[in-house]
Amino acid sequence: MKRLLVCLSLLLMMTTVPVSAEENPTKRIAWHGNLEKGLALAKQTNRPVFLVSGSPSCLGVPGLW
Repeated sequence: MKRLLVCLSLLLMMTTVPVSAEENPTKRIAWHGNLEKGLALAKQTNRPVFLVSGSPSCLGVPGLW
């Protein structure tokens, strides 16, 4: 049973890796470190904005997002 699972896992990995690899991947998400520039580009291209904000610590909780 264990051997069958190992063989099936290897077969699955060998068949999915070539499908997921892209030679020239397209950018799907544009990351901007500056809010003003990101908002200006979103307005210019008529695209939505997904804002993620974080803080290194808050009231003693390290890495709060």
